[in-house]
Amino acid sequence: MSLALAHSPGAGAAGPRRGRWVAAAVLFVAAVAAVALHAEVAPLRVLVLLAVAPLAEEAVLRAGLHEALLRRRMRAVAANIACAIAFGLVHALVRGDLAALAVALPALLVGAVYGRTRRLRNAVLLHAVLNAAWLAAVLADVLPRFLR
Repeated sequence: MSLALAHSPGAGAAGPRRGRWVAAAVLFVAAVAAVALHAEVAPLRVLVLLAVAPLAEEAVLRAGLHEALLRRRMRAVAANIACAIAFGLVHALVRGDLAALAVALPALLVGAVYGRTRRLRNAVLLHAVLNAAWLAAVLADVLPRFLR
């Protein structure tokens, strides 16, 4: 890879490095799933956290709301913030706990990645990685109670 290509916009999203990122992310999610199952976390919960929720939530949020806002000419940053707030509010309503609004912060990261690449698979995979990191922290008992 030439130096010019390495620093061009989007080079990291299209080159061989993307394949390594995807492979590392998949391995991380699989490893956390294996540890969670060994720790006797319900298999359905692991499946939902690491596969179903990332796919469903990102399909609705990114392919749905985020794209709709961008098509209506909303600025990319504003669309990302709106989606992150919506994501946090839905989680707070479902959990019945305002602490669930904290998911808006990682949603900003997922939205930034989506905004840069406009690829749903990147958002889904990053969402799964973030859920896996949260699950690993819960299993390691290193999160404050209000974030569990």
